Amino acid sequence: MAAPMELFCWAGGWGLPSVDPDCLAVLTYARFTGAPLKVHRVCNPWKSPSGHLPALKTSDGGIISNVEQIIAHLKKQSRAVQLPALHCADTLAFMALLEEKLLPVVVSGIWDI
Repeated sequence: MAAPMELFCWAGGWGLPSVDPDCLAVLTYARFTGAPLKVHRVCNPWKSPSGHLPALKTSDGGIISNVEQIIAHLKKQSRAVQLPALHCADTLAFMALLEEKLLPVVVSGIWDI
């Protein structure tokens, strides 16, 4: 039996599951598709297998640390679970919201501290 996939992402704050927009996008996509992931919320990127966050450790031992590649890998793994068109649209809309609205707020908050 193959080991489950593991996702390493920034720990949350302010009521969010993660403070990083890229990590939020991957977590959201994984939740929408029901991908079987073991999530490790860390505060230090060096605790991830790649030294970057988010990072996905695949079931075959590979490491992916690019958001688009992680989502593409999750799409490949969950071919049996096809999202309805409405959920696909919701996923794209939520990812756009994260990139356009939340990222500037997080960056501004970091620089204002």
